[in-house]
Amino acid sequence: MGVDAVPDGLVDAWRLWRHCLCRFGWYPLFVAPLVTCACILDVFSSTGCDFVRVDIGFVPINDEWQDSRASLGLFSFDSHETDKNKWKRSFNNGCQPYSEEFTSSFMGSDQSWQIAKILAHISGISSAIACATVWLLTITPLPASFFWPGVLLPAVVLAMATGAAKFIFFDAMICSEDLWYMDESSPPVPPHSCEIGESAVFGIASTVAYFLCTILICFKSPRKRKLDENFGKSPEEKSNSQNTHNTGPSGTDIVCHDIETGDTTTKTPVIPKRYYNQN
Repeated sequence: MGVDAVPDGLVDAWRLWRHCLCRFGWYPLFVAPLVTCACILDVFSSTGCDFVRVDIGFVPINDEWQDSRASLGLFSFDSHETDKNKWKRSFNNGCQPYSEEFTSSFMGSDQSWQIAKILAHISGISSAIACATVWLLTITPLPASFFWPGVLLPAVVLAMATGAAKFIFFDAMICSEDLWYMDESSPPVPPHSCEIGESAVFGIASTVAYFLCTILICFKSPRKRKLDENFGKSPEEKSNSQNTHNTGPSGTDIVCHDIETGDTTTKTPVIPKRYYNQN
């Protein structure tokens, strides 16, 4: 094989990518952005500090919290202060972790809060698995017959279910129990109201997006697309590829041309003895 017949590196790269990129057609690429959006919304919902907006109705005298309103998340609260770290400021500005006193007083024995945090972890892990799987199916030749229904679908369904179950946070003691003191002589009272915050809206949007993803995944299973054998070939290689399997008369050699590597091999067919006996 001459030097001119060897494809350059760019053609080799394209030949490699045609076996990997969108190997199962455009449908996984259509589903991938929606799964990614759902994953991002779920992360913002779990890590945000405005999941529940508590309206206490008065300024309590509790040592752990002394404000008439509170914006609370699963893992942090909104301090309404600007963060000095620009990266943190661009992601969740003002979110601060709960103090030990607040945790022991309001979260220590609250099963609803603890369960919501566990569900948030499960939802985040499932979202990451779903997002990674759908993009790997887009840019690599993973077997879609297994990963599409066996990995992607369970991960999306689990992320949707646990993301919706996070709203058990609204049943936390801080919204339903008598925890707030108006003064030292009066008994504790429950808050005036608990409303959904921005992080909860992200959670709702994430659940809806995952529901749409579930429908799309169940609606159609991607199939491996057929590849053009002459993709990236020069005119000389295309003419040679037409003679990939040239079979001569009985007993002659067969010339086999490898489409991908361009190598040519010669094989001698084995003729059964019964054909000799017939002659």
